[in-house]
Amino acid sequence: DSVEAEIRRQRAEDIGYGIKDNWIDPRDVAEEEALTTLEGVNTRVTELAGVQDQDTQDIFGVMEDTQGRQTEIFQRVEALVDDSQYHYETG
Repeated sequence: DSVEAEIRRQRAEDIGYGIKDNWIDPRDVAEEEALTTLEGVNTRVTELAGVQDQDTQDIFGVMEDTQGRQTEIFQRVEALVDDSQYHYETG
């Protein structure tokens, strides 16, 4: 690591005509881009998890409503069958 640091320091020195050679290690740039990309991916995954959770809650709500309606319909059918049998027997 000290050899690489020395090379970077030397490259950053004045190389003539007032121009500085500012060496940027491509590995550092790639590492920063990877971190930025990873942060973006993590953010997106978190957002999608929230959306999925909301969708799941919505689906469960629809299922509960459907089960409630199904129970009501079943009870009405039972009442109609009972009434039908009563009217058949008394009619």
